[in-house]
Amino acid sequence: MTQSEEQRRKDDDIKFSKTELLSELQTSHFELEMQYRELKETQQQLSESHSRFEDLYEYAPVGYLTLDKTGHILSLNLRGAKLLNNDRESLIGKSFMECFFDINKQVFTDYLQKVFITTGKTTVDLKIKNADEHINYIRLQSTVMCDSSTCLMIMSDISQLKKTINLNRNLLNENRRLMKELFQVQEKERRSLARELHDELGQWLTVIRIENEVILNNTPADSMSAASARAIGDCTQKMNEVIHEMLHKLRPMLLDTLGLIDALLELKRQWSTHHPQIILEFKVNGELDKLHESINIAIFRIIQEGLNNIYNHSEATWAQISLSRESDLECMEDCLLLTIEDNGKGYNINQQFRGLGLLGMRERVIAMGGTLSVRSACNEGTEINIKLPIEHSDYDETNLYPVD
Repeated sequence: MTQSEEQRRKDDDIKFSKTELLSELQTSHFELEMQYRELKETQQQLSESHSRFEDLYEYAPVGYLTLDKTGHILSLNLRGAKLLNNDRESLIGKSFMECFFDINKQVFTDYLQKVFITTGKTTVDLKIKNADEHINYIRLQSTVMCDSSTCLMIMSDISQLKKTINLNRNLLNENRRLMKELFQVQEKERRSLARELHDELGQWLTVIRIENEVILNNTPADSMSAASARAIGDCTQKMNEVIHEMLHKLRPMLLDTLGLIDALLELKRQWSTHHPQIILEFKVNGELDKLHESINIAIFRIIQEGLNNIYNHSEATWAQISLSRESDLECMEDCLLLTIEDNGKGYNINQQFRGLGLLGMRERVIAMGGTLSVRSACNEGTEINIKLPIEHSDYDETNLYPVD
């Protein structure tokens, strides 16, 4: 190979290398432009996302605050500043408790200490008062941040929620009061009606029996008049038994004279007599003698209605009434526990039940400030558990509903 050919070959190699290098540079430039555009689009998306999240943070319906262990504000959003009735700049570095005219400082201090020693979210509701003496309620939900020296606090205004809760509570109490008065009026009417039946019909039946005895004593035994007189006597006796049963349903006399337990035992005796196909057991426990009459009446009526439900709906062969007086550890006072159960066909408690018996029982329980729960399933019987608070249990008032 001559020198000129060698030189020509080297020139060709150099030219090829330059061409290849230029092509690679163009490809790299194109790729860089593509990456730049992607980076710019990503940056734009991040900027838009940052703006959106910033708007969400700033204009959230709740206040977001960052506090240190001493309760000083390190950062907060616009909603938080609005809830604290001040501009954000003047709130940074300020103690959270100093942002209110009146706040329970001990409760907040204990809460803040609990936040920093608890994993997870800690919540407290506080009553606050502004300079204009207006009372509001706030809810604080706080979580310790990763550095363990600060916490993220979510603050929300629950004043309207508190008002709604108080309104509902007042409505419930008013409803209970009205229901209680309704049952009192009902018992008063029952007592008045029972007295009328006893005094009026009872006297007339007594007169009829006396006159009938006079006729029997002065009439031949085999005469038609004597037979009619004996039939009248039988009818009078039957009427007397019916009236006696009605009087017991309207107002059990033993409830007024001997107390709740004897009245329930008489109810058991009469019920078992009319429904011998169902075995009825009755269990009592605790001091049940000196109860307020309103509680005695409520317990009697609830058991009365429960027994009616067992006969009318359960198809049971066994039933049991359990009544006890026990101490409630939550409210530190005595309460009555009543259980009505049977081995009948039961029912699905999730389905709507059209009977009025259970509804009437529940209304009486609610009126007395108690609770009622039902456990039942198809072919597994029914169990009704009732809990009633005992009020004025240290005396027995026997004339709560006087007859005018």
